[in-house]
Amino acid sequence: MLLSDIETAVRQDLFDNSAQRWATSDIDRAIDKAVDRYSHYYPNIVYTDMTTQPYQRTYPYPTPWNASYPVWWIERIIYPLQAYGSAFSPPPAGMSAQAQNGNALGIGTYQYVVTFLSQGGETTPSPLTSVTTSSGKQSVQLSALPIGPIAGPLPGTATNNVLGRNVYRSQVGGSTLYLLTTIADNSSTSYLDSSPDSALTGKPQPPTVNTSGIMLWPPNERDFAEYSNLFDSSTALANGGNLGAQGAIGVGLSPSGMVAPSFTLKLNSNELPPDNQQVMRIFYATKHQLDSNGSTIPEVHRDIIVLGATAYAMFAYQVPTNDNFIFQDGTVRDHVDDTHIPSSWLATAQVRHTQFETRLQEIKQQRDFASSARVHWGDIPVRWPRL
Repeated sequence: MLLSDIETAVRQDLFDNSAQRWATSDIDRAIDKAVDRYSHYYPNIVYTDMTTQPYQRTYPYPTPWNASYPVWWIERIIYPLQAYGSAFSPPPAGMSAQAQNGNALGIGTYQYVVTFLSQGGETTPSPLTSVTTSSGKQSVQLSALPIGPIAGPLPGTATNNVLGRNVYRSQVGGSTLYLLTTIADNSSTSYLDSSPDSALTGKPQPPTVNTSGIMLWPPNERDFAEYSNLFDSSTALANGGNLGAQGAIGVGLSPSGMVAPSFTLKLNSNELPPDNQQVMRIFYATKHQLDSNGSTIPEVHRDIIVLGATAYAMFAYQVPTNDNFIFQDGTVRDHVDDTHIPSSWLATAQVRHTQFETRLQEIKQQRDFASSARVHWGDIPVRWPRL
């Protein structure tokens, strides 16, 4: 579902196909209003992982998945995400890389890193490996790929093995790394790279947080307060503040946190993280994406966006209300009256808007019931599996 699909559907519902009343920019504005309203009832919930800082409760908002769709609010926080000390160390050394005969790659310098994959997630990357291709030697043979340890850092606690490795590569002459391939074993030591730069477009970048540890179950969801960077542990404040880059200690842009929004975990002193080895999983809400690149709106809710956009488009169309007249020819006594057009137009727009709001209430009830079903049926007893 793309923006152009919704534009077409809105025009069809408005019977605006031949002599068009609305410019495309007007239709897009109406769609944007509908997506805004819909997102407040059914937001796009995504998550990111953030490392803890020593003795720190307060952290800046996470960096959103897309800069065009900033964080609206924090939905929930799980801390700690994984058992302390159970994560694998990232590969201590990179791989070897040598240009080979071929013509798939460009001519210039490429950079590579590798990460370990486990049941819990992925480590941070290894040190960079660089190689320069030349005319006729435009493929790269990777060798001596690091092999992960056989057992995890906490043997006997839970199953946690290195299942595979991810190899990331830059485009020619670049420094940003993208996922090149996933090696689904912990034994292969070589890989021939013949993927053009175009194959890397849109691929994931290496992780900045090590999530290769043992996942804790059940998840430990934490209470928190937003916009509350005035309160934190004295140790963190003494280290220079608490509102730097994501997951880092620094100085915020505003003492009240309104320029650099933040959240504070409600932890007692015994639960404060002792270092930066633990991971928080932060779920946050954003506006739904709907543009030429794609959409995060479920297909089942497509009709809601179209319905809301038609209502907003009709409210914005002012010609019928600004061009009314009553005309009577005194000779032939012809009487022309279009003063009922504004009221009819407004009534139709209000009906569409009422239908839109009704559908929003329906999806709100569905979301509330799905996210808190246990509240409806009672909490599960601690020893439920034994019953």
